[in-house]
Amino acid sequence: MAGRNKHTWTTEEDTKLIEAFLELHVSGKYGGVDNGFKPGYLKAVQQLLDVSLPNSGLKAEPHIKLRMKTWKNHFNIVHDMVYRTNTSGFGSDTDNCCVTADAEVWVEYIKSHKGAACFRDKPFPQFNNLCKIFGKDRATGHGATNLGEDVTEETQRSLPVDVEGMEDIFE
Repeated sequence: MAGRNKHTWTTEEDTKLIEAFLELHVSGKYGGVDNGFKPGYLKAVQQLLDVSLPNSGLKAEPHIKLRMKTWKNHFNIVHDMVYRTNTSGFGSDTDNCCVTADAEVWVEYIKSHKGAACFRDKPFPQFNNLCKIFGKDRATGHGATNLGEDVTEETQRSLPVDVEGMEDIFE
């Protein structure tokens, strides 16, 4: 029967789930490469939720795994709007935990980013905590260096040019 494990998450369950992921993340016990989690982390999260939400019935699979997948997708969408260099016009309202932009900016962005529409005027209170969990998975360009001129200048100085036969090219 399709959808029989569908779960509608409450605010309390979301809060406890975030707390469990942060606890694992900070402990380093299940930490993996680039803020990922090592195998077994879903079961560890379920065990933490069994203590903090004893009668929830939330299981590692499908509930926690699917919620994490949804959050990662939402995080990527919001992160791109707020932090990407090609998304001028977006900002964040930290008091209301939402993305801000003028109406025209939203309309244009949503034309090519359909998944972003649901975040217009909608709070995403988990975002800051998800930054701690997924943060290193996302390149922001912060701290990047433009090497263009330096590399070109260095290349022009250091590469010998064989001019023999060059006059034939321009004839």
